[in-house]
Amino acid sequence: MTVERVQEKLDALLELLKQERRAAIDLDMQELERVVTCKQQLLHGFDPQPQEAEGLEDLLKQIDNENRRNAYLIWAGLGWVREMMGFFGRSTAQSTYGLKGQKCSHQVEGRLLSGKV
Repeated sequence: MTVERVQEKLDALLELLKQERRAAIDLDMQELERVVTCKQQLLHGFDPQPQEAEGLEDLLKQIDNENRRNAYLIWAGLGWVREMMGFFGRSTAQSTYGLKGQKCSHQVEGRLLSGKV
């Protein structure tokens, strides 16, 4: 593979990473799936040798940076979703005490199941 061909594929990958971030920010799952499929097709069988990537270090660093940004964005979004699901799954009932001062335990569903918010 020539250096020009490697650079062409890396430029396309960089553009796909930018599209991926935009789709993730917009929560556009159809576009995100399309971009992921395009990335898979682009990278299938793409195995450049070190001499074929000479002079492309800046482009490779930029791709690495964009990929890390996307990974962090998706990781942070997943954490937010988990936090929200935990919030809606927690019980809304306060602890209560019995006649002798002991805590009474009773079955209470979370906010999603109880219908209370």
